[in-house]
Amino acid sequence: MNLDPVALETDTTPEETAGPRGTAASGRENHTQRIAELFKDEYPKLVHYMVSRTGNWPEARDVAAQAFAQVLEVRAPDTVSFLKAYVYRSARNLATDRARAGAIRTRLHKIVKHEFASTTPSPEPLFMQQQRVKVLSEAIERLRPTRKMVLKLRMWDELPYAEIEARFAADGVVVNERTLLRWYADALKELRQAILAAEDADKDHRP
Repeated sequence: MNLDPVALETDTTPEETAGPRGTAASGRENHTQRIAELFKDEYPKLVHYMVSRTGNWPEARDVAAQAFAQVLEVRAPDTVSFLKAYVYRSARNLATDRARAGAIRTRLHKIVKHEFASTTPSPEPLFMQQQRVKVLSEAIERLRPTRKMVLKLRMWDELPYAEIEARFAADGVVVNERTLLRWYADALKELRQAILAAEDADKDHRP
């Protein structure tokens, strides 16, 4: 059914008004209908499937819903032949991305907990953990590539320095363990300074 108000006010037929825009709109409507039908049939199954991967019902429902929303926003729906497979693949990718993001948050909390004790004697930390995680995330992105890589391989992946040396060598960077230790220490020092600077700024803005 053509809902174009201009078309409704004229005597032209749908065939006469059809064009590239009309074809695209029709294709989008068909895609939306296909997704709606697939959602009705597959959403509960997808949620159960994602529970087996996430181990969490709320997370599984959220991932499943986001996967359908993602597929619904595909710009060229005609290029998607097998929507069911596409939705499941999108859900798996989303779950993987969330797991990685969760692992990063866990590592950041680890740095906050073990590397950055509160700098104030107050029983309540000046900076809440979530605020520190945000500051650390931004500080890590500002690190030199070598320091960031050492931090990631040592703190995130928990690799021994011999393996880290091999990783650098594979990238064409010849470095010894002593240098890696210095880079790692420098990275932690920069992160500590970022935390302290953020705390000082917070103090300055307090009444």
